[in-house]
Amino acid sequence: MNGGGEYTVTIYPADRPADVARAWAALPDGVGFAEACGDVDVTLVFRPMDNLVSPHAADGIPAGPG
Repeated sequence: MNGGGEYTVTIYPADRPADVARAWAALPDGVGFAEACGDVDVTLVFRPMDNLVSPHAADGIPAGPG
């Protein structure tokens, strides 16, 4: 766990699917995917569900470009 209740999983080029699945399974309940950082080594950031920002506004229209 990082500061602010964030959890991270870093995926390296040599990781096997079983390695990734094991790291993902170690995450606690109640967290959701928030963002990804990197290009070769990729770090996935997870935050508590109540700290995630929805990509949609209350009216169902995307909050940003896309």
